[in-house]
Amino acid sequence: MSIRLFLSTVSDEFCTYRDQLRGDLTRHNVEVKIQEDFKDLGGDTLDKLDAYIAHCDAVVHLVGEMTGSNAIEREQQALLKKYPDLVTALPPLAEALAGCDHISYTQWEAWLALYHGKLLLTAKAQSAAPRGPNFAPTQDARAAQATHLKRLEMVRRYSGCAFASPGDLARHIAYTAILDLLVKDYAEEAARAREVAEGFIREMAGKVAADRNLDFDGMKQAVRTAIDIYEKEIAGGTIQTNIDAIVDEALARARIQVDKGQSGLARATLRRAADAMRREEAERRERYLEGVKALYHRERDIALATFDGAAAADAIFAFAQAIHGADPLLMRTLFSSEAEELYEYGDDHGSNVHLVASIELRRKILTLAASVDERCESQNNLGNALQTLGERESGRARLEEAVVAYRAALEEYTRARLPLKWATTQNNFGNALQKLGERESGTARLEEAVVAYRAALEENTRARVPLKWATTQNNFGNALQRLGERESGTARLEEAVVAYRAALEENTRARVPLKWATTQNNLGNALQTLGERESGTARLKEAVAAYRAALEEYTRARVPLQWAGTQNNLGNALQALGERKSGTARLEEAVAAYRAALEEYTRARVPLQWAGTQNNLGNALWSIGERENGTARLEEAVAAYRAALEEYAQARVPLDWAMTQNNLGNALQVLGERESGTARLEEAVAAYRAALEEYTRARVPLDWAMTQNNLGTALRSIGERESKAARLEEAVAAYRAALEERTQARVPLDWAMTQNNLGNALHALGERESGTARLEEAVAAFRSALEEQTQTRVPLQWAATQRALAGALDLLRQRLA
Repeated sequence: MSIRLFLSTVSDEFCTYRDQLRGDLTRHNVEVKIQEDFKDLGGDTLDKLDAYIAHCDAVVHLVGEMTGSNAIEREQQALLKKYPDLVTALPPLAEALAGCDHISYTQWEAWLALYHGKLLLTAKAQSAAPRGPNFAPTQDARAAQATHLKRLEMVRRYSGCAFASPGDLARHIAYTAILDLLVKDYAEEAARAREVAEGFIREMAGKVAADRNLDFDGMKQAVRTAIDIYEKEIAGGTIQTNIDAIVDEALARARIQVDKGQSGLARATLRRAADAMRREEAERRERYLEGVKALYHRERDIALATFDGAAAADAIFAFAQAIHGADPLLMRTLFSSEAEELYEYGDDHGSNVHLVASIELRRKILTLAASVDERCESQNNLGNALQTLGERESGRARLEEAVVAYRAALEEYTRARLPLKWATTQNNFGNALQKLGERESGTARLEEAVVAYRAALEENTRARVPLKWATTQNNFGNALQRLGERESGTARLEEAVVAYRAALEENTRARVPLKWATTQNNLGNALQTLGERESGTARLKEAVAAYRAALEEYTRARVPLQWAGTQNNLGNALQALGERKSGTARLEEAVAAYRAALEEYTRARVPLQWAGTQNNLGNALWSIGERENGTARLEEAVAAYRAALEEYAQARVPLDWAMTQNNLGNALQVLGERESGTARLEEAVAAYRAALEEYTRARVPLDWAMTQNNLGTALRSIGERESKAARLEEAVAAYRAALEERTQARVPLDWAMTQNNLGNALHALGERESGTARLEEAVAAFRSALEEQTQTRVPLQWAATQRALAGALDLLRQRLA
């Protein structure tokens, strides 16, 4: 276990917060302990708390209105004897002890963290924050807590946040100092087997952790890049150049400063030495040039290694000024060369800091452009770097900037003057718009992307530039597919299929095998989405064929992650096919495909893709389990969903978390229907209600309605096993809530299914009542369902609803007789 944390809370007040926070923070390299872990062991609680805190990395201290149990005097005295300097090290604690104030175990946890020099994260509950069921503060307890906070403030330990809910607290704690610890731990682990200075690791990890545009995987990539640069360029770079004593001295001093974690001083040292070199005599010009190049490039490499792209660009700018003075043409040429090199490295190696440096240089190039063509080229190149970085960041700011840059380029790159460059920029413009559109709920940006690609194809013709034409057709297909996924019809998806097949006419396997495989995979995605909306299986079979074709070139040995992604897509298509057939052969193939994908999509390597594939695996296992008599496959499905939730955290990917909670509920519900008790069904209800925390009506109305429908079904199953009608009433309410968004006009078959479910719940209630009102409502619901569940459209559902209607009518006639 790499990181050890301690949650310091009063359980009666904050048990919910503590349990959620413990769940959110615990992972394969993070251990989280609480006071109860030690109390239950017997012996001196205070001594056990001290032993753990002394060796942990951080203490999270929640302060509310209750103090918790007071420490036993005997234990306090033993602790003071153990640490004679405790009261002198912490004067406010000495004041409390001298005044005979009672100090609770929870309060002692904060003091022990301070005494042992541990990171102490203090969070104060807002007055309106929900508390635990045993919350019973007294005036004395409130006063004691207020005094406790003041004493912590006396040693400069202030409350880091005021929280109002468990989610609020989890987001603040898990993504601030705890994330910093994880990055530092990862950096130290990555450097342990390599000769990397501790000071450098400490500074670099701190700067990487401070970049909130990166998730944890992005931070790990930045750490790996930084260590590579340190090994190759800083630790491995020469400091004995034989150029000049000032150079060697500065390089040696900078190395020492970097190793101490003083990159700013290191850069300043190199900058001062370079500036001194600039003042040397003209006859030493050649050595001067060699010297400043070594110094400024080292400054650049140090900045890149310590995750400071702007500083790296500034070093290059200073280098250009040093050797070219005020010559804008020569400076622009040097900037262009350096910017392209940085861009290619950042693009190929996944290094965001190189892209940031490239962007800064390309902004400087814009100011040096001497002609319209130079401005256009600079704007297009700037857009490319912004787009590449924007695709890796969670926000939209960089992509918006890319769109602005491409628009600016198109104002000068007119079709009449430079048709092919105009077409290339239109294609790039479309790419940026498409990425933005994928992050927005509407379709406006995607529609703009389609327009841009169509424009590009007017000049990027097949006869003129066949491979560029094929690339644009593939991109065009991607935008159409995204639009088609958000629309109820299939017209856009059909257009996407046409575009991908057009691309394959030039992107042949013999000519560009990996691009051919990419387009085959994209074609499979469009065909699969089409197949899911059609009643037959032809499109799904075509999708399977496309994915299998892609895998002929996307081999595991050649491109392991693309192979895994295509295996996952193949699993999706096979699963959709399997759900439309009576046997389980296709579903078993889907399971095999998902398990193959997980061989490369590992949790350590790509945690979110691993979680997504675990979720998909769960879906396939659930479908098989529904068709089999036993429960083994359903149990496997539950295990897969729970595995997915280890990375699909609510704070990190709320909608994916909600989707998996809903799927987990489905599996638990089927398990519960096969068992005599209601434990599994209750778990299903809990999972659905968890999903509804993020699947809100305002945010994702149809997903909210789907989950309400599923919740209703689980509640109905429980209600049918209980003598009371409460759960059945809840089920009716859930179904009616679902029908507020599942309207007949919007999703007719889903509306009909929910009407049928509502009828079943009302029928069950009607059987327990002496009147006929519920039965009449059930009959109305069944008849509504049959408006869409016609015999020709969905014969099996039609037959089931007819039987249910007949049963309700028969009971109604008996009551009226």
